[in-house]
Amino acid sequence: MIEKKIFIGLISTLMLIACSSSKSKSFKVMTWNIWHGGLHSSEADGFEKDTINTINVYKVIHKESPDVLLMQETYCCGMEIARKAGYPHSVRASSNLSIHSKYPIIDTLKIFKPFNAHAVVINFEGQKLMLVNTWLHYLPDAFEGMKKLTPDSLIANEGPTRLKEITAIISEVDHLITDLKIPVIIGGDFNSPSHLDWIESTKEFHYGKSVVWPVSWLMMEHGYIDSFREANPDPTQTLEGTWGYLSPRDIISDRIDFIYYKSQKLKTRSSKIVMKDPEGGFFNSDHRAVLTEFELKN
Repeated sequence: MIEKKIFIGLISTLMLIACSSSKSKSFKVMTWNIWHGGLHSSEADGFEKDTINTINVYKVIHKESPDVLLMQETYCCGMEIARKAGYPHSVRASSNLSIHSKYPIIDTLKIFKPFNAHAVVINFEGQKLMLVNTWLHYLPDAFEGMKKLTPDSLIANEGPTRLKEITAIISEVDHLITDLKIPVIIGGDFNSPSHLDWIESTKEFHYGKSVVWPVSWLMMEHGYIDSFREANPDPTQTLEGTWGYLSPRDIISDRIDFIYYKSQKLKTRSSKIVMKDPEGGFFNSDHRAVLTEFELKN
């Protein structure tokens, strides 16, 4: 009888261990271009020198509290903003790009050009993750030709800068994945819309056009999943973009900031565009942030 109880107890213990080891963990990643280091004070004001304006950037980051923050246009003040927001681990690749983490950064990886991309490996509760921060060139301006150019011309315009850059970046990242064999998340300011948004059912919102934008298409071809579109699969219900809402030009607001991932261990729990100041003030960037919560399997 005693032996039977011991046996049952052992089986129960093993089942508890198995269940706990199979449990998934969640973490949040944000990508945000903070617009000239967060120095703008309103849509009417130009580039400001007064760093008091950066408090609006801090408030958004503090409220959303991502575990990892991929920041573009870091410049003068982004590092200090992240420090105040409670990020003990930070890496700055250039004046433009920086990555901030609540979890230890155990490696830094050079990718392409430091103004355009860089990567880190973090230790997330015993599991390694690669996070890549990206900024693709803003010229030629995709928004400038949206009304007048044909879909083929819009696609061709992506080739010399953004498509060339992302091709080189993805080639290097995929090579690293092969060596490291860990999940990867790529986020940033791609300055290019998504083929997942410019489809037949949304033509009326896109100047009557459906466009197979080549940057997002390349990401898909290489196995990367757009986390926002995975969580929000109907583009007709999520027409708000991440850029264009402050422009004085008569243009649409469109998604050009993304968080992609590639790994069978990762799954999107939720994803949203962060577009409001927590206290109702000026949202201190011409880009809205993207925040994705991931589930990571053991």
